[in-house]
Amino acid sequence: MKLIELINPDSIYVDVDVDSKKNLFKNISNIFFQDDIQKCSMIIDKLNERERLGSTGIGNGVAIPHSKISLFEKTKVIFLKLKSAIDFSASDNIDVDLVFVILAPSNCQSEHLLALSSISSFLKKKNVIKKLRDLKKTDDIHKFFKKFSED
Repeated sequence: MKLIELINPDSIYVDVDVDSKKNLFKNISNIFFQDDIQKCSMIIDKLNERERLGSTGIGNGVAIPHSKISLFEKTKVIFLKLKSAIDFSASDNIDVDLVFVILAPSNCQSEHLLALSSISSFLKKKNVIKKLRDLKKTDDIHKFFKKFSED
């Protein structure tokens, strides 16, 4: 599964203004279900539940919060570039400013893992994280994802 298949321009958020992991998870839930407090709470609970198992902050200022949740029939992936880095309890103690979120259906195993694998492979390429930080516009970020999907 290629990164470009997971993230479209509408799934990219730039200059997201949050000051904590808690507020980030609220923001993420609102992206998916702005007018449904119950569904928002469910997403927040699931993301927090996953974080209790261990931080999804993978290092170098990047986090990949993910969960399986019954609200979705298809895996959803979004990318958020934060205005300011936040504490994510990452093992390298570097605050997070780049966030990939994966929310998959409860009964879906392989798609969830394929999405994690695609994002991880992308992040391992040289200078990718630096370049993501340098890009300021949604379209430029999407083109960057597309470029790496073609390589």
